[in-house]
Amino acid sequence: MIEEWKDGIAFPYLTSSVHIGSRKVKNRIVSPPHGTYFASNGLVTEQQLAYYAERAAGGVGMIIVGNMAAWDRSKTGGGQNYAFSPDAVEGHRALAQTVQAHGTLLLAQLWDGGRQGSSRLSRLPLLSASPLPDPVVREIPKEIEEWEIEDMISSFARSAALMEQAGWDGVELLAAQGYGLAQFVSPQMNHRRDEWGGSPDNRVRVVCEIVRRIRSVVAPHFLVGVRINGDDMIDGGNTPDDAVLTARLLEQTGGVDYLNVSGASNENYPLWIADMGHDTALFVDAARAIKDAVSIPVMVATRIKDPLLAESILAQGATDLVGMNRALIADPAMPEKVTSGLLSQVRPCISCNQGCVGKTAAGGQMECTVNPRVGFEWQTAAGPAVRQSVVVVGGGPAGMQAAVACAERGAEVVLFESREKLGGQIELASRVTSRSEFGMLIAHLRRRLDTLGVDVRVGVTAAAGDLARFDHVVLATGSRPWRSGFSSHRPGVLAVSGHDQPHVVTPWDVFEPTTSIGTRVLVAEDDSQGQATTAAEYLAENGREVTIVARSISVGVWSGAGQEFLYKRLRKAGVELRAHTWIDAVRGDAVDAYDVFSGVPVELGRFDTVVLATGSAVEDTVYRQLGQDQRVIRVGDCLAPRRLDNAMWDGLHAADHLSAVGTTLKLATS
Repeated sequence: MIEEWKDGIAFPYLTSSVHIGSRKVKNRIVSPPHGTYFASNGLVTEQQLAYYAERAAGGVGMIIVGNMAAWDRSKTGGGQNYAFSPDAVEGHRALAQTVQAHGTLLLAQLWDGGRQGSSRLSRLPLLSASPLPDPVVREIPKEIEEWEIEDMISSFARSAALMEQAGWDGVELLAAQGYGLAQFVSPQMNHRRDEWGGSPDNRVRVVCEIVRRIRSVVAPHFLVGVRINGDDMIDGGNTPDDAVLTARLLEQTGGVDYLNVSGASNENYPLWIADMGHDTALFVDAARAIKDAVSIPVMVATRIKDPLLAESILAQGATDLVGMNRALIADPAMPEKVTSGLLSQVRPCISCNQGCVGKTAAGGQMECTVNPRVGFEWQTAAGPAVRQSVVVVGGGPAGMQAAVACAERGAEVVLFESREKLGGQIELASRVTSRSEFGMLIAHLRRRLDTLGVDVRVGVTAAAGDLARFDHVVLATGSRPWRSGFSSHRPGVLAVSGHDQPHVVTPWDVFEPTTSIGTRVLVAEDDSQGQATTAAEYLAENGREVTIVARSISVGVWSGAGQEFLYKRLRKAGVELRAHTWIDAVRGDAVDAYDVFSGVPVELGRFDTVVLATGSAVEDTVYRQLGQDQRVIRVGDCLAPRRLDNAMWDGLHAADHLSAVGTTLKLATS
């Protein structure tokens, strides 16, 4: 954990070089494949060039660009790169030159989704090894025919040749995570009775044939890797023992230079991008078994974001390289900092999955909660240095990030926080086991504040009069949960009857030791920030019997792609989930509730405590005291109650106010 991130620690394994095929990788840190969706009409953009340039400059040994369509049927949208298109070669060449200038190898992951793809663009049916629907996409695919298999193999080979033409160092075939090629490899997904199905040799055949075809059209030094599952982790899927057999079959082709081990499938998506509620290094044991069975280099990825953990994996001989995807998204300079003995300066990934998985799963471009500059690397990082004084009122994530950003620009910064601890709402959330890694962000920002010399004053409530001497005032005073139980489900009802009784509390009250919480607790959820489910998990961990009612069609809609994991945690903790149900009144220990679609009354039982989690109101007392003061900017929840990624974005851009207002003040006094 971040408490162990001390300067001066040596990383002899992580920073050592390794050979893949005939190529030398300068260190063991890899940026594994991930979809950024920064492309445009399948072509490389300036945004994409800047994103990968920053990671190459940060010292990573190898970058594998993910989600690159290997044939015309692999297209999902214009934000995806097209490896198969000759029109894309010029942009690919520019990206290769940009990355390789820093001594970093650049590979393309050749992608086909199969039944996990999209038929939006082609309007043609999805193709898969067998006509079985994916559990998430649910569209029934067409069983791919012999001539289509040949077309696919040829397209993969043509794509590899085009990437070599563009100057890239190699390609990686995606045969994992339930995508197109993995649908052939998996006995659960492949029910064919021809030469492409049945025995393990037949199921792996299509991947082996693609490797052979690529080898026939590229130079010997051009790298070819394959990403495989170490464990499908699904009923009827490939086990770790099966994965070892797959690895041996691929090695026997003589054309595979390395194996990249992942795991899982769409049936348990997004487990290969597991959030902070999961164990770290999920697939290391499977990768170790594969490494013991083959002689080619092996890499592993997923929830390896701590350089100390990565070093340990390599030191144990479990793998030859480590994929540290989200760690490099969060801090592209992590390899350079590790090499230079500056581990304490690394910005940690907290595996919240809000900006990376959350944004792309919703159809947007990739972002990062802890690194708001992701996707904006092509823009100027900061304006000119300033020599001005700044006061930040509020020590939640928005306030801490604002103080850091202003201090990095040279401002003299004082931060006031009324509570005894920094971190605001995420400090409360970090007390829940599945959300504990929020504490890593708080610890990192606190370190930055100390390093930059910010004057941090906790336990101090700042009033308007305390702010008079500063050139700039950043208000990060946050928000407060509504106590009324108001819900947008019934906007004409301003308050739930009985909301003012002593045993009716807010999610924040749950975390206060002075709050009396009974044995049986009802949590009413109508919030977009996860306050209800976080409070429910905390209560369940502390021995309470919890029921959640939600006015939505399911509990925890806020969690997006991670909702299934949230449900599993809540169920395991014994929390009762009552969706599309809302409350009408609290009458002592009884709660009147009803089905939101039919209006029919619902019997919930009796409760000692009722938690109303229906939203928040801005804390704008100081803002109103200051009136129309031009020195003032609001960030985070005190501007509008939103999520952590919004708070971090606001905090980063608070420093932009320094130049703008500084210029205005200079003109006014000249």
